[in-house]
Amino acid sequence: MAVVEGDHEDDYRFLKNFPPKTPHVVLSAEQIGSKDVFVIGDVHGCYDELVALLEKAGVRNNPNVIIIFVGDLINKGPKNKEVLRLVRDIGALSVRGNHDQKSLYQVVKLKEDETYPIRSKYEWLRLLDDTDIELLSQLPFTISIPSLDAMIVHAGLVPGHPLPEQDPWDMMKMRNVMENINSDGSKSYEAIEDLQPGHSWSKMWPGPEHVYYGHDARRRLNKSPYATGLDSGCVYGGELTGVFLTGSKQFVSVNANSVTPQCS
Repeated sequence: MAVVEGDHEDDYRFLKNFPPKTPHVVLSAEQIGSKDVFVIGDVHGCYDELVALLEKAGVRNNPNVIIIFVGDLINKGPKNKEVLRLVRDIGALSVRGNHDQKSLYQVVKLKEDETYPIRSKYEWLRLLDDTDIELLSQLPFTISIPSLDAMIVHAGLVPGHPLPEQDPWDMMKMRNVMENINSDGSKSYEAIEDLQPGHSWSKMWPGPEHVYYGHDARRRLNKSPYATGLDSGCVYGGELTGVFLTGSKQFVSVNANSVTPQCS
């Protein structure tokens, strides 16, 4: 069970009370077919960099490519609504990131009450319409591709926990796991939101599914035996990165056009 305190408590209750219709999406071998799959790291409203990445990878408007985002489509960057529109236009899929979640909570509160006191950093939410809100509200927590032994999640997964028992908050917020020794001598793990204490969950993930995730910009592009972190810090002046899960298995990156101040 995730530990949630302070400013996040209302957001967590909202998440538990209004989950997506399909929390865990599974793409069948028939849906994949002979198509390539291209997974993209955290965009955070960096629309110009996203367009550049799609063009460089040759996947924009390509009917033979399935595009999947690791979440945090929006927030912090300069062109959030444009990113959501582009995601719809290209028919891409995405899991839910913590910034998608907090933006959804804020915009729903604003729609319910126009006098709701949103913070200045969320003023852009006034631009979102019902189509944008519906997209955000139905973002799943994971997307699995069994034929590729692959899974996409925003932040991480706790080793040893079956997918139905993974806490949605952990899947959007964790970076590390703490190892515990049980009374019978077996090991178990609990999710940690920060880089300390514990160890990167991706180093402890045993597979066999290879997990593609974002969220952990401080570790940037991160390759473990059974997990690959794709948040290469675009919104902080780093890069926006994607990877093909099929064919060439190539990583493709573009440099950030400008450094956008962090808004934690």
